[in-house]
Amino acid sequence: MVDKIGKGHRLVMENRETIALTGVKKVQSFDPKEIILETELGILSIKGDQLGIKQLNLEESMVDLQGHVSALIYHRNTGGSSRQGLMQRIFR
Repeated sequence: MVDKIGKGHRLVMENRETIALTGVKKVQSFDPKEIILETELGILSIKGDQLGIKQLNLEESMVDLQGHVSALIYHRNTGGSSRQGLMQRIFR
């Protein structure tokens, strides 16, 4: 059976100060107020203050972050598969 999700995605946050993530494909952008990651399950925005990447290993799809976290936001997928699903619903 084919694993559709790939390696999976896991997020562990401790005291809103440290985050350990797996299933990370790419760091799209990074600054002390917001880090945007592409994960196995879509785009994840992490917002806060004094955010930093403590450890990054994209070969193993792992990222460790630190700072004060105020929000975790998963964005809707905007790839071709969701567009195709929308078109199928419109033209039933």
